[in-house]
Amino acid sequence: MDETSDLTLNERAWLRFLREVSNGRDPRPTLRRVQLLRRLCAPRRG
Repeated sequence: MDETSDLTLNERAWLRFLREVSNGRDPRPTLRRVQLLRRLCAPRRG
């Protein structure tokens, strides 16, 4: 089975977004990068 067929539309959109923000590169997910993405996606506290 093709793994891309298992992706939802939202997952595909996230992949496109990550490709755009990484300028087409394929950087490996380091701890720092994961932490930064989590911080960016976290809701802001008022």
